Amino acid sequence: MPTQGNHNTIRKLPVFAGEKDLQKFLEQNMADNLKQLIKVTVQIMVKTEMESFRSEFEEKLQFNGNYFRQMLSTFGKVEDIPIPRFRTPVETMELKTLGVFDKEKERFSELIGQMHLMGVSQRKIKQLTKICLATDISKDRVGKVYKELAEREEMNINGQILDDEFEYLILDGIWEKTKGYGWDDNRSTLLCALGVRGNGERKILGFTLERSEDIINWKKLLLDIKKRGLKGNNLKLIIADDHPAIKTAADGIYTNIPIQLCIVHKMRNVLKKTSWKNKALIGADLKIIFQSQSEEEGIEKAKQTVKKWYVAEPKATESLRHNIEYCFTYMRFNKNLWSKIRTTNILEREFREVRRRMKAFDNTFQNNESANRYANTIFTNLNNNYPLKSALHTKT
Repeated sequence: MPTQGNHNTIRKLPVFAGEKDLQKFLEQNMADNLKQLIKVTVQIMVKTEMESFRSEFEEKLQFNGNYFRQMLSTFGKVEDIPIPRFRTPVETMELKTLGVFDKEKERFSELIGQMHLMGVSQRKIKQLTKICLATDISKDRVGKVYKELAEREEMNINGQILDDEFEYLILDGIWEKTKGYGWDDNRSTLLCALGVRGNGERKILGFTLERSEDIINWKKLLLDIKKRGLKGNNLKLIIADDHPAIKTAADGIYTNIPIQLCIVHKMRNVLKKTSWKNKALIGADLKIIFQSQSEEEGIEKAKQTVKKWYVAEPKATESLRHNIEYCFTYMRFNKNLWSKIRTTNILEREFREVRRRMKAFDNTFQNNESANRYANTIFTNLNNNYPLKSALHTKT
């Protein structure tokens, strides 16, 4: 039994089940200590400014306790921060140090917006802010915060002045779901142009969200890019999806620039028109065609494949014949560039990131405005943070 009169208490140490529990305990205690430090620091900052104000004020001002505010900090919600006050309110007093609350709120909003841009869903952001920052935020608020950040975006891709130093222009598009058009299928196509300089630096030059991937829409995009500065004086090659509208539009806007149609798209299109029983055989023949070492050899092998299959697979052979000569343009360049300039894979990698982030919206945008705003922000982020790993050299 404990002895009467013994006022010493024994503090029980926490028992940890393992290393993770210990780490969590230490992190929590560190966060709590930092929150206390924030409280004291803010209080001292405000009081110091108030002391300075009081010394310049004609009347003698007396402090009269504190009122309390809370802050959303990097370490979570800091509650009950004591803010000194005067016994007599002074209307002309503006405390600059109180701006720390607005700064932290802005940082919190930017954190939410960045999480959203990285593909974290609104529901998960709500859960994370509650767990990590000890505060509740609605899914609607997440969307509003993102919109505010996007509207403050300084770099509007379709409004930027471009230089004329790009040597390669890559064109492609992807389909996405967008409501608000009044169309039955709610589908729109995101047409995009990516430029690559001789040192390998890449940049999304422009994009447009349209009802269809036709010549008029591609011309509109390319004319806008040309008007903003990409005259094409240094362009060596245009690499495009195997879509007739892109080639026709590119021929009209950037005359005399060689065009390379993506061989991956060409093979996909041919196999789409092939019956199931012959897909493997025709697929093997296509690989042989694109293993050729010269334009002449490639075209000759394509003719042999057409002759071999035109009776059994007329649609597939017609697809193969269409613009096949533009699939071997890459062979005019240095051989170490072939694998990089015969497909639109560079832009496809960007599109994969777009699709991943679109999942945060359940793959569907509510209107054209939100879809354009989201695409602009994603492409701006990619331009700033996704440098090309393997440069396209200027040697030809």
